[in-house]
Amino acid sequence: MQEPSYNFKPLKGYENFEATTQIVIAEILARQLPFEIIDSENNLLAITWNNREYIIHEGTISDGNSLISFWISNDKWMTKQFLQRKGVNFAKAVILGNNEELKSLSLPNYPLVVKPVDTDHGIGVSTSINNEGQLKVALKRAFKYSDKAIVEEFFPGKEFRFLVVEGVVRAITYREPANIVGDGISTVEQLIDRKNVGRGDDYKFPLLKIKVDDEVTRHLNAQSLTIYSVVPNGEKIYLRKNSNLSTGGDSIDVTDTMPSFYKEVAVKAAGAAGLRIAGVDIIISDLNEAPSQTSYIVVELNAPAMLSMHNYPYIGENRHVEKYVLDCILNS
Repeated sequence: MQEPSYNFKPLKGYENFEATTQIVIAEILARQLPFEIIDSENNLLAITWNNREYIIHEGTISDGNSLISFWISNDKWMTKQFLQRKGVNFAKAVILGNNEELKSLSLPNYPLVVKPVDTDHGIGVSTSINNEGQLKVALKRAFKYSDKAIVEEFFPGKEFRFLVVEGVVRAITYREPANIVGDGISTVEQLIDRKNVGRGDDYKFPLLKIKVDDEVTRHLNAQSLTIYSVVPNGEKIYLRKNSNLSTGGDSIDVTDTMPSFYKEVAVKAAGAAGLRIAGVDIIISDLNEAPSQTSYIVVELNAPAMLSMHNYPYIGENRHVEKYVLDCILNS
């Protein structure tokens, strides 16, 4: 098992900004570009370059992407339609309104995934749903965050985030779901507390703390565990299925080992929505097998692309992606 290389240090004087914004500010300072902090609470900046002002929100939201591209990627159902137009694989799904009857829809086969139509960071997402009872609970949870929910097939595999800038894949991260490794002595709760050291409660840090919620409890129960269980030495326990860093996942850099086939898929997916800066989430069934049109699905597109996971992964090297992103914004 590789040792963690995570070494994030907040940018002095800008610690109150999200980590992605911090690394963009560091690049602006390195280039000695004049800039203004418009609203630090909302991570809103203005840069002046070549007699023009560029507004940047949360590090990547800017004129680098068009409004229509941003809108497409922000709606998970709309994203599927644009991926379909370009022949990019995605999970079969149906969309359900808050007051719509389940029986009125032809659902994909179990197991299923439920997600609100327009949230990100894994908010309101439930996975590995195996029956109607679990589905109803998952939908109730999703409808807390959106008026519509997507019910889609569960595609087994590992999820990767591809950062595509101007049609080139600049970094790839395997986002491993929140997990702990036992030592034969500590409880699940103690192992979680230990792993949370150095992680944050919000996006001012590249890695966020693991928080015990209903989804974590459900996954522990499915493994006949509770937070008070002692995990055998060396045994890895996954605490949820979704791999979002916002829910305590680990970022592992795999840029140099990813087959070119999937890099091409990521570029095609970003282009389907016209995104010049995109975080493309792809689930790959098995990297040891030859890539094919059935070995992956594109999960979603992210116009607000989190950069800090690529610069400060849990395991791996700093890809310095802010250089490419700022170049793209300043040439928009």
